[in-house]
This record gives sequence, C-alpha cells and structure tokens, in this order.
Amino acid sequence: MITKLKMILIGCLFLSVEGYGQQCEWTLPTPESGQLPTALIPYPKEVIRQEGGFSFTTLEADTASLHKIEKAGRIAKELDDVCMSWNMPEQAAAVCPVYFEQLPAREDAIGKEAYRLTVSEHSVRISAHSFAGFFNALQTLRQLIRETSEAYELPHCVINDEPAFAVRGVMLDVGRNYAAIPFIKEVMRKLSHYKINLLHLHLTDNPGWRIEVKSMPELTAPSSFWKTRQPGKYYTQDELIALDDYCSTLNMRVIPEVDMPGHSEYFEKATGLQLQTPEGMAVMQKALDEVIPLFKDSFFHIGSDEVHFQMKHFMPEMINYFRSKGKEVITWYPGYSPDKEAIRMCWGENEAGYPVDKSARYIDCNGFYMDYMDSQGGVLQTFFQQPCEVPAGNANALGSVMCVWTDGALSSEQRLLEQYPFYPCMLTFSERLWRGSREKRRDLMAQVPTKGTPEWTAFAEFEDRLVYHRDHYFKHIPFAYVKQSDIKWRMIGPFDHKGKNDTSFEPEQVIKKEYKVEGRLFSWKPSPVYGGEVQIRNLYAMFNAHQGKYRLDHWTTAMSPAVGKEGGTCYALTYIKSPKDQEVYLMFGLNGMWGHSGGYRTARAPEQGSWDFSGGDLWLNDERVSPPHWPFESLPWTGWGQGRIETPLTQEGYFYRPPVKIKLKKGLNKVLIRSVFGFWKGDDGQRKWQFCCIPVEWDGLHYMEVDGLEYVDWIE
Repeated sequence: MITKLKMILIGCLFLSVEGYGQQCEWTLPTPESGQLPTALIPYPKEVIRQEGGFSFTTLEADTASLHKIEKAGRIAKELDDVCMSWNMPEQAAAVCPVYFEQLPAREDAIGKEAYRLTVSEHSVRISAHSFAGFFNALQTLRQLIRETSEAYELPHCVINDEPAFAVRGVMLDVGRNYAAIPFIKEVMRKLSHYKINLLHLHLTDNPGWRIEVKSMPELTAPSSFWKTRQPGKYYTQDELIALDDYCSTLNMRVIPEVDMPGHSEYFEKATGLQLQTPEGMAVMQKALDEVIPLFKDSFFHIGSDEVHFQMKHFMPEMINYFRSKGKEVITWYPGYSPDKEAIRMCWGENEAGYPVDKSARYIDCNGFYMDYMDSQGGVLQTFFQQPCEVPAGNANALGSVMCVWTDGALSSEQRLLEQYPFYPCMLTFSERLWRGSREKRRDLMAQVPTKGTPEWTAFAEFEDRLVYHRDHYFKHIPFAYVKQSDIKWRMIGPFDHKGKNDTSFEPEQVIKKEYKVEGRLFSWKPSPVYGGEVQIRNLYAMFNAHQGKYRLDHWTTAMSPAVGKEGGTCYALTYIKSPKDQEVYLMFGLNGMWGHSGGYRTARAPEQGSWDFSGGDLWLNDERVSPPHWPFESLPWTGWGQGRIETPLTQEGYFYRPPVKIKLKKGLNKVLIRSVFGFWKGDDGQRKWQFCCIPVEWDGLHYMEVDGLEYVDWIE
C-alpha cells in the first residue's frame, strides 16, 4: 500500500511539471467569497453566516460574565484595545455588549486556543476554555468590525474555531542585527492580531552577544562585536523580563536562543577562551545562570547546527545543564539531536537536502526562511506549504516558525519591514498554520496555478483577503504585495547566449510563432504561465549548501523541463489591455536580488544602466524601459563580515525600491522581458532565475493594483 501511494505521488509530481499544477487537485476548503463583509486572516475553521447584522458605536464587556472567566483583567484590556484600534468612544448610546462564557478547561494546546464567537441580537458572545481562546476570539472580532460613516457594523454569524497547529511563531535574528525592544513589541502586537503565538529570539551569533550578563560585562563590550553590527547594543535583563511579560499578555510565548557551539565567534573575542573546552563551557554556564531565569517558558533553544564538534562531550553536558534548570532543549536539525526528548527545529530540507525528522517532537522551518523570499514569490511559497508535512498538528508535529535571518548588515531595524516581505508573508504564514494543509504542493511553491483550477481559485481568494488587510490595517506600514493571479505570459527559450548574457535574440525584433536558431526550432509555450512574478527555475533546484546536488524537480516551474540545469536566455510576453491612456508605475525586477541573506551574498546587484547583473532587460511597446539610477555600487563577494554583506542594502530588491513610471496607451500594450541565467563578468553565485513585472499604483509606501487592466498572453 505504501509503495502504491509513493508511485501515485511520484506520478502526480511528474505530471505537474508538464501540466503546470493541474494534475493534483487542491483539497483544502476555500472560503466562500463574499460570505462576510470583511476579510478574515487566518480564516476560521467554521463560519456560519446568518442573515443580517447591526450597527453600534462602541463595544462594552458584560461585567457579570467577564468576572467569571480566566484572566478577566487581561481580556478586559484586550477588548479595550479592540475599541481603541477602531477609535470607538468610551461612552456611547448604542453599546454592543460582549458576553463571556468560561468552558471546562482543556489541557491540550489546541483546545486551549479554541473558541466560539456568536454575533446576534445586537450582542456578541464569546465562549472559550482559557485565556488563549478568549484572546483569539477578540482578534477575530477585531477583524469582523466594519466602519461606516456614522457607526460600526457587525454581521450576524457563528464562528467555531481552533488552530491546526499549536506553535505558530516568528524568529527574529537580533544576534546579527539588533532591534530595539519598542520595535519588537510593536511588531509582536501586530502579529498577535493574526494569532501568531510564539516569538523566537536568536539572541547570539558570530557578530555579537545581546544579553546583559552582570557578572560578565565583557560579553557585551563594544569590542566583542563586529564593528558593522551595532557594537555594544544589547538587552538589559529588565528589558527581557518586561518583553516576556508583555508577550504573555498577547497569548505569546518567548523562546530564547543562545547558539552553541557554532555561530559563537564573539565568545573567544570576549573571553579569550575556546567555547569547546572545559574552561569555555564553564564560563558559558556561568553566563547562562543569569540568562535562563529571564524567560518563563520551558523551551530553550541552544542552536547546534553548522559546526564541527571538536569536544565530544560539549553538547551532552550542556543539554544536561539546561535540563537541570528545568528547560526543554530545542536544537536545529540538521544539527545535534541528542535523544527523543529534545525538540528538533527542522531547517535543512530545501537548503541542505535533509528530510524532516518526525521521530521526535519537531518544529518545521523548511521553506519558511524569509531571507530567501521576495514579496510576490514568498506569499505563493508560504501559501502552498504543508507545515510539518502533516495535515494538522499531533504529539510530535508541534507547528512552524518563520525565520527572519539577517545575515547582511541592516541600516536600521525598520529595514526588517522593508527589505524583507515581512507582513505579507507573515499573514500568509498565519493562514497556513492556523488552517493547516491536507497536502504539500511542491509543484505550486514556485509557480502560480493555472486559472480555472481549484488551486488557482484558492490562491486568488486568499489574495483578495490579503490586499484587503493591506488596504485597511497597514495604511502606514510597509506591505509589499500586489494581486498577481490574473497576470499571464507566454514563455519561450532557453536560447544559448554562449556565455554572453546580454546577447539579443529574434523575439526582440519580431514576435512570431517559431524561431530557428542554429538549426534548432524554438516555439512559445502553448499554455499561459500565470503570475506577476514568474520563476523560470527555483533557487533550490540549483542551490544545496551542504550536499551540492542539483534537484531540478524539487520545486518545479513551468519552464523546468526546458531549462534543466543549464543557463540561457528566456523571453516572456504579455499584452496589457488598458481602458484608457494613463501613467502608472511598474514593479519590475530580475534574478539577482532574490533575498537579503543568500541573495546579497551570492548575486551581484545591477550595474548602472542595467536592470540586473545577469543581462536581462525590458521593453514596453517595443521601447526599452530604462532602469533607475542605482544609489549603490555593484560589489563582488568578498567573504563573511566584510565587503558587500556589510554594506546595507538600499534599492537592490524590486519590492522595496520606488517603482519606475511608465505610460500605458488605451488598448493593448506589448510587454517583452528578456530573462537570463549565466555566470559572467566574474560572478558565479547561486540565484533564482526569475522576473517580476506588475503595473502598480504607488503612494510612496504601498504598491497597489491598477484598476481595469486585463492581460492577453497572445494575439495573432
């Protein structure tokens, strides 16, 4: 039976390459479009829409029922926060009372977060088993509210809800780049609205140690840090205690990480000792004696990956030390996995080729590395994941964490929200972790499904909800995502550029069905390729940091069979149908800057006068669209801790730079893109082979859809 199932899955994956995601049906239920007057993220497990609704001017807790529930004071404050977020008056005539019902306690993590929310008869009733459930219900209530010119409205409905996974977290790499506590609190407050319930703080790394140790001030001395990574910036013990307390009011646990024995260059610099020695281990334990009591949670992450273990007993002794302090250890996988009691945080399937280890409790980070994401592709990739490779959590499958590594230097903490697709991907992540997924769709993680399929319908429906949140809840916050499921292209290639990436081929002169080059016939793909971002070959087909293997079928694309593992020149063609002559903006980018971490260290930024370092280009109505003047230098790679990785990014990535202005004429506008892969001019870094091209409105902060545009992929 198992063999037969494997054969079915292999066949399904093979067909998806040619059939472009049509052979495996998407089975996750898609919310009925327009069922509610507002868009909910994450979408609840069950929504029963009832006829009608009502208007009111403020919400007010029913004090008699409130005082009977767990942590009533915190829930009262959270209800006040809902009112403040909508600018509701404290005193009003049309009050909507909120009643609370304490259900019998549940010990399971999922049950603790479950709730029922009923809106009827000019009132709201919330039933839950614990503080977590009441908190989650209030976040749903926050999103259900709609503001009118005179009041607020709620629809009559019953919502029965609980998460698919108990762990739904974000990791902030504050070891490499410091972020101030007020900034972290602001971000976590926002993420709590989307039922994210864990903050993983990567507090130490090669550039520095960020935790005050009163008995060892040398650990946080400026001389112990990389000069480019906010030297001397660290968190006081009081700050960390206060952050832990604050997050607990948001139904959010805080998991600290002190990475060992790797990623710890700072230790030798600060102490003069090697960490993997008896003396070094004793000093580390002395520091941790002050650190461990700062965090209430039983989980403590101790790193253990990407390191040569020189001292055989280092990890076993350190693990016993943490356990003697009442902590459950988390280690990276691949990394050091001591026994079945340790929790594995799995990271290496895509980047390193290691399958998820399900033999013990685990947290899945595979495919959830935001530093490898751009905005348009990251949302797609996250949406079609299957967290933990199971439909829903179980005793071993705890959930997932989205990791925001900051390998490169940041000019400010705000850049976490700008040069990473932070909120678009975190909202998508919250949807996937709350609802789960019945299957893992590797065939769709690097390509938008074909229009008309259930998969396309599901993704398009989610896009509608995502941009609703962009426009209603992120008006003054970076949120780089634009709907892309209706954009379609015809593709052709790869033409052999023979190592000269900017070689011009015949599609640049004339569009016809076929081209003959050196005896080989090239034809446009017969079916359209969908998406504002189109991946010709995904990074993970070529990039395997630890095993060096090509995996061309890992995350397939529409062009995977054509391009294989070689380079070349591909063209993409579409016609934008505009209802009028108009000036709009264009979000456009090519290959190189596909992420902050790996992208910045392995691919050159564009040279002046070029759209990217690889030789790609763009034409609108047969006229080249000129790139902007880049405010940076295209630097070669010079190694860790120096050179371009220590030069903060400015406008290298397409989704965090101002778009260029273009003029669309009424009717059809031809767009032709040359997208190239090939190592030249001394650059041989790994990268995606992709492009992103979307006409947008631009208000100086947000990219938004241009109304009324249609896309025609082929005309005779």
